[in-house]
Amino acid sequence: MATTSRFPRGRLAWLAVGAAVAVAVVGCGTALSAEHGPRPHVTAVVRDSQNGRTVHLAVGDHLKLIMSSDYWNMHGSSSAAVLAQDGRAHFLPRPKNCPNIPGLGCVPFETTFTAVAKGTSVITASRQTCGEALKCQPPQEHFRLTVVVG
Repeated sequence: MATTSRFPRGRLAWLAVGAAVAVAVVGCGTALSAEHGPRPHVTAVVRDSQNGRTVHLAVGDHLKLIMSSDYWNMHGSSSAAVLAQDGRAHFLPRPKNCPNIPGLGCVPFETTFTAVAKGTSVITASRQTCGEALKCQPPQEHFRLTVVVG
């Protein structure tokens, strides 16, 4: 019986075995590197409604702090060696339910931070006004977020 294949049967079998081994090795290598490789950095989003909470981050992770009112004065991180602020705070788009009238205090802003080393840092902010001509009561005057970087 004549064969029309360019490869003899023995050589074709070895070629198939070699291809199967190559796929298995590449597949195992990919699984191993994905399992033991570095984890992607995450961005934790925290709002001023989470006052008094503690957030846990890993080195390289990011924190986005959103304050709901432009009445807040951001004091930043207590330890830039642990949690560094990424530039200045910036305003977010005006919410639809916030009329374009100066002094209402309803424009949110965000500040971002990067966890740069293991340790603990505290982000603080304060405000005097909690609404148009409305003085804040003591529990509303201060914001405090503890960030533990491990």
